[in-house]
Amino acid sequence: MKPGDALTFYEISPRVVDIARREFTFLADTPAKTELVMGDGRLSLEREPPRRYDLLGVDAFSGDSIPMHLVTREAMAIYVRHVKPDGVIVFQATNRFVDLLPVVKRLAAELGMEAVNIGDVPDGEEGPEYWYSSTDQIIVTRNRKLLGWPTIDDVSEPIEDRRDCRPSPTRTTTCCAS
Repeated sequence: MKPGDALTFYEISPRVVDIARREFTFLADTPAKTELVMGDGRLSLEREPPRRYDLLGVDAFSGDSIPMHLVTREAMAIYVRHVKPDGVIVFQATNRFVDLLPVVKRLAAELGMEAVNIGDVPDGEEGPEYWYSSTDQIIVTRNRKLLGWPTIDDVSEPIEDRRDCRPSPTRTTTCCAS
């Protein structure tokens, strides 16, 4: 980040904040203005006036018990309220047990947005690369120009529809990973 940029972190766990400050220097070293909001990110955003973010990242899905209230119609409407009209919502959707891609795609489509996945599958079959994990980053936006940038277009993949994934207003029926 650069001087003049603003970065807001929403974090529910004081332990994560402690580790981030003690073990890493990203927050201390950035020239950007930083703000830390303690508490559930979705509930915090719900209480705030629109922030008009360029980018809103949602990263809470890698564990065994994921917070499904972050992938509902209600949650997506909150995220959209906080990004600029051409802004981007990025979901770090890596999970071994739940297929979040079609759920997020359907939520995005219901709000007139597009969703693409940028998957990273490591090549390594030996050495340190063998231990790298695959990741899925879903980009959700109305900004077709951004999705057409070669840097994104060359690595993004369409997300397959699954009829068995139907989001509800306040809860989500998820898809099990195959």
